Amino acid sequence: MMEENLRETLMGGQSFSWREEDGFFTAVLNERVYRIKSIGDAAADPFLYDYFDLGYDYEKARSEIAAKDEILRKATESTGLIRLLKQDHWIALISFILSQNNNIKRITGLYSRLSEKYGHEVEKGYWSFPTADELSKATEEELRQLGVGFRAPFIIDAVRNRDILEEAEALPFDEAMKALEKIKGVGPKVASCILIFSYQRREGFPMDVWMKKVMAEYYPGKDASYFHPYEALSQQYLFSWIRSIT
Repeated sequence: MMEENLRETLMGGQSFSWREEDGFFTAVLNERVYRIKSIGDAAADPFLYDYFDLGYDYEKARSEIAAKDEILRKATESTGLIRLLKQDHWIALISFILSQNNNIKRITGLYSRLSEKYGHEVEKGYWSFPTADELSKATEEELRQLGVGFRAPFIIDAVRNRDILEEAEALPFDEAMKALEKIKGVGPKVASCILIFSYQRREGFPMDVWMKKVMAEYYPGKDASYFHPYEALSQQYLFSWIRSIT
């Protein structure tokens, strides 16, 4: 079996909830502080079992992705085994709004500042990510002062339109994309990320600058359908790989 790359799963752009502290990966989720060292630490906890999608055969998926072509073989071998996280819809929505024209380090910092300012302390020094109700107390000016910049009105609109998150549950992928894109600042890339990393819609294939580079250089003339039935997971492997070699 291929070695699990927990660091890339948790800190490679899917989630901005996790930190590395004293040899552990730490996050405030589900009203508690989780500290894990390996994927085995998650297996006995029902919340983390679902969060890490432990019921899905990622080894089989990785093997079939690797067999597709030489680039995917390189991507899977260099990255190790990664998973697609099943995050809270609200956290994913705000996280990927923050991700626009941004990098992982800065997004993680904004996530932390929002938590400390508008969330609540779950354990000394550890704050939950603010709920929609908690974040509804924020003004656009206050959000700008925290450093979110042009994304401030998008967050305000997300609070107002949070019911769309529940509506998207029952919709086919394309319709769910359109529903999410009704929220200001949510375009195809952000909507696709939300659907993959929160709703487990495995057909998502978000196109950011890294993936545009991959597709132009290695898959000219091809689109997401080439990677079926592993569009989302293939994308994540390619995203990890291209960043590591550039």
